[in-house]
Amino acid sequence: MSSQSNTNFLEPHILRRFTVIKKVGSGAYGHVWKVEEKGSRRVLALKKIFDAFQHATDAQRTYREIEILRQLDHPNIIKLYDTIRAENNKDVYLLFEYMEADLHNVIAEGILKDVHVRFILYQLAKALKYLHSARLIHRDLKPSNILVNSNCAIKLCDFGLVRSLNAKTLGAVLTEGVATRWYRSPEVLLGSKSYSTPADVWSFGCIIYEILAQKPLFAGSCTMDQLEKICAFTGYPS
Repeated sequence: MSSQSNTNFLEPHILRRFTVIKKVGSGAYGHVWKVEEKGSRRVLALKKIFDAFQHATDAQRTYREIEILRQLDHPNIIKLYDTIRAENNKDVYLLFEYMEADLHNVIAEGILKDVHVRFILYQLAKALKYLHSARLIHRDLKPSNILVNSNCAIKLCDFGLVRSLNAKTLGAVLTEGVATRWYRSPEVLLGSKSYSTPADVWSFGCIIYEILAQKPLFAGSCTMDQLEKICAFTGYPS
């Protein structure tokens, strides 16, 4: 049975379509629930984004995520099934396939064996190859954006910061404040306006280390501290 605390953010037309199983996440953007669709009996993830169109930046991020995910089709990228308009015309619901956990929590549990690590990294490499072949960069790769099931199947999620590297956008300015600091590449930290797919590869390398060592590779407290930690590890450039 779902409690009132699980459903008091959901509108009647949503509750008519879905049975809420539990809330699985929340943040500044809104909330995520594990739900069961009453007709199909599918278990899904329902994400509600509050005031999705109030600010231009938030609206752009939401629109970008929806449009990109509608066009992507890969077994290691989260599937967006539907978008549902809220009755207040301010919020929006996104309906995704349901995954049991994220890699951040799985690493913290310390339960991954060598065979699991190899399989997870193989799948993540496939997802990145697919994105980069389509001239897309994710820009926010981190363990909490990699969803995991009990069979170690992974899905890359959170595509709000994805950018296209096609001919029309190659000259566009790419922002520095994107991925979580610990996973930002040096060129991003240094304010490069034209970084490309290697920025994702750097984040991938940081994730590989974190899975194996069960701790972040470069846990900087600010941009300068992040750069200091990187240079202490790699050596200072000439």
